[in-house]
Amino acid sequence: MERIPRRAIAPYNFVELPEKVVEAQPLPEQNCYHNYSKHLINGETVKIKRQTGRIECTLTTESPLYTRCGWSPEDFAEYGETPFKDLSDEIQKLRANFFINPATNQPVIPGSSIRGMLRTLVEIVSFSKIERVSGHQRLFFRAVGSNPKKESLGKEYKQYVNPDVKPEIVKAGYLIKNGETWLIQPAEFKEGKTFAWAQENSLDLESLNLQEFNSKKYKPKYIPVSYTNAEVDQTDRAKRLFAHDVDLPDTYSKKGVLVTSGNMKQTDDDNSPRCNHCIVFPVDKKAKPLPIDDTAIEHYRNALTDFQKASPFNKDWGVLQEDHPVFYYHDGKSETVGFFGQSPNFRIPYSPEGNGHATTVLDFIPKNLRELALIDLADAIFGWVKQESESEKLPQDFLKQRAGRVCVTDGLYESNQNGIWYSETPVTPQILSEPKPSYFPHYLVQPNADQLELKHYASEPIEKTVIRGHKLYWQKGSDPDFKLPPPKKVIGSPPKVSDTQTTLIKPVNKGVTFKFDIHFENLSDVELGALLWVLDIAQNDNYRLSLGMGKPLGLGAVKIEPILYLSNRKKRYENLFDSKNSYWQKGETETNKDISDYVSKFENYMLEKLDHTGNFRNLCRIQMLLAMLSWPGIKDVERNTRYMEIERDCSKHHIGQCKQKDKKINEYKERPVLPNPLDVMGIKIECDRPFPSLSKKSIEQQTELFLEDQEVDAKVVDIQVKEGKKLKTTIIYEIQGSDCSAKEETYKPVSLAVGDILKVCIVKAQGKSIRKVKRV
Repeated sequence: MERIPRRAIAPYNFVELPEKVVEAQPLPEQNCYHNYSKHLINGETVKIKRQTGRIECTLTTESPLYTRCGWSPEDFAEYGETPFKDLSDEIQKLRANFFINPATNQPVIPGSSIRGMLRTLVEIVSFSKIERVSGHQRLFFRAVGSNPKKESLGKEYKQYVNPDVKPEIVKAGYLIKNGETWLIQPAEFKEGKTFAWAQENSLDLESLNLQEFNSKKYKPKYIPVSYTNAEVDQTDRAKRLFAHDVDLPDTYSKKGVLVTSGNMKQTDDDNSPRCNHCIVFPVDKKAKPLPIDDTAIEHYRNALTDFQKASPFNKDWGVLQEDHPVFYYHDGKSETVGFFGQSPNFRIPYSPEGNGHATTVLDFIPKNLRELALIDLADAIFGWVKQESESEKLPQDFLKQRAGRVCVTDGLYESNQNGIWYSETPVTPQILSEPKPSYFPHYLVQPNADQLELKHYASEPIEKTVIRGHKLYWQKGSDPDFKLPPPKKVIGSPPKVSDTQTTLIKPVNKGVTFKFDIHFENLSDVELGALLWVLDIAQNDNYRLSLGMGKPLGLGAVKIEPILYLSNRKKRYENLFDSKNSYWQKGETETNKDISDYVSKFENYMLEKLDHTGNFRNLCRIQMLLAMLSWPGIKDVERNTRYMEIERDCSKHHIGQCKQKDKKINEYKERPVLPNPLDVMGIKIECDRPFPSLSKKSIEQQTELFLEDQEVDAKVVDIQVKEGKKLKTTIIYEIQGSDCSAKEETYKPVSLAVGDILKVCIVKAQGKSIRKVKRV
């Protein structure tokens, strides 16, 4: 497995998207209890049995668990806006506390946290909608150093932004505003260009009031200048146009505006890779102004970075300021400009239609999986609040909000095995960076691992790729390595870290027991079965759920043992006390032996709605979920479930190939692809699922006889590497319609991963049996 090239690792993975959303059963009337509810379905009156009761749950922490205690209103008013590093030691320790009951000074797990965990898992097992995904954040990127002949992202970027090619596709101009419309007045052409480069080491920085790129005080500027002449530098690889003798605006006859962009430094101590500025030539008054697309402007403003909001830019409009120079791409045919920015190598939107309209992550979720008006089992059980958008409206009589029929109490402390707290004093955890869904090799489905074939957010949504699915974190055993050791160990970030990135936490220890209840009303047997399915897994010794903060570090593994009590509402109100006059009459009956019956009813309902036969747990989606919940998880964290690093020590296990003299490697550089959870665990299982990624043509070929030299779609199911005088790689394929696996042997490097689907040519076949193939 290790020798398979372009294989990424991460502390997370994904449960794949469902093929369809399973609709919930009709809902009962609210504000009353039901033994049965009647519903008209397909012209027939159907009675659905309803259950009311509670599930008493015992939660045991299997690894340290942390849920941060919230501020009191008074403390929030005084300290809420203060960075953690600027708080006093006393307040930092207060901020590190676990959620605590002030009356008992014992830890409490908020019921809202438990409820959120349960809803997420019910959404997965019940094939519910994918709707809690932001469609607001527009996605932009820059791929200056990418090779368009080797990388799909570089190919996408260079078709719009490549200031070094002839004829010029990146042009310069000046921004003007006419009412509410922004336009670009093109700059003059000189030597076929609208701007020239100026080397920093040729400039008199002091007279121009300009800091050098490496200075901590460096900031972008727009500076009117003059120069003697501009010539093509024949020694320059790209044969760029360079201005000479750049000076103050009144010194020479040739004029322009010096545009200095960002220095691309990650920290103050880094050296800037930049060495050139740009000079934009004067306005071409004869040229026709080009309007900027209004939607492109809206998306650009939506995605402004902190850099684009700082001086000399506008915090709301970025580079869009009257008379300022701007760089842009225009195809010469469109009525408007969709791509623009502050420098020749500007960020551009992921724009599948090539018009400057940026995509969002939401665009890569099929519409049938996020239909707002469809009520799924998670909605039916936990309730909903529906928010309409411009692109999707609800029917006029649709109920936009409905309360759930479950209530989860706080988890109250019961007992411990080795003390309540992991440590009596707060500890500093390893540093976690924010999730980066824009990293497409991990977050989008990749049919092919080859860099040139990778799908990204400018690929056609749904048709070419979709999001990977529900993100979950791997378990890391009962004693995960989560503390920050000296020297600082950074997860998912460069190794140089400021104090603003560190924090303190005070987790509860493993082996601590809490009790909580799940109260439910009027649930159908199927709905109750969905809840119990999750809880049944949670008590199985082979699996653990994840709760609280620090999941990427292995914190929060919990076991939950449920006891089901059903309530007889009539009996509940017949007497005030029970038969012994010792307790309130609850009308409850312990029915834990019936849990499996409800679980079976849920599974059968799901199989019927999915039009599947066989074992529900053998569905690929469920197999992936069980893989992610498996306990104690994958043992070798360094090789399988850690974050990749931008500066990884070459002496340690690393992703990619270090050159002979390299001490560090950027594990993200070659954009390796994240395998699915089953592949990570080395599980080779025939799970149940149609072949959605194969073309219609290959599906039609199922009943045909196969012929040599015929091209078909094939799925990589195994890659075997054998070392000898030469490295021999054997690739095993699964081809729909073939009654056996196909094989390819090669002595050349292979850029494939298990799960890839690609075109192959049949080398040897007989009837419906394909024996040997070769890649097309």
